[in-house]
Amino acid sequence: MITKAQIRKTILDIAGDPSVGSIYTYSDKWADAIWKLYNPDLDPVAPEVEQVAEEPITAKRETRITKPTEKR
Repeated sequence: MITKAQIRKTILDIAGDPSVGSIYTYSDKWADAIWKLYNPDLDPVAPEVEQVAEEPITAKRETRITKPTEKR
């Protein structure tokens, strides 16, 4: 049976693995909704349903360029 963590990872992979933004923010809610569509009779909080701990997702460090690197 597929888990919510796998659904969330698939959503983020399809979107290009974002670390911020609306897709990253709503991916948990989308994963819950998709999981509930396929498992309407199961309780999503029950321990026998979710046996795999979710992986902690850390934001990737971004570098900001403040001035041009090229000389003309």
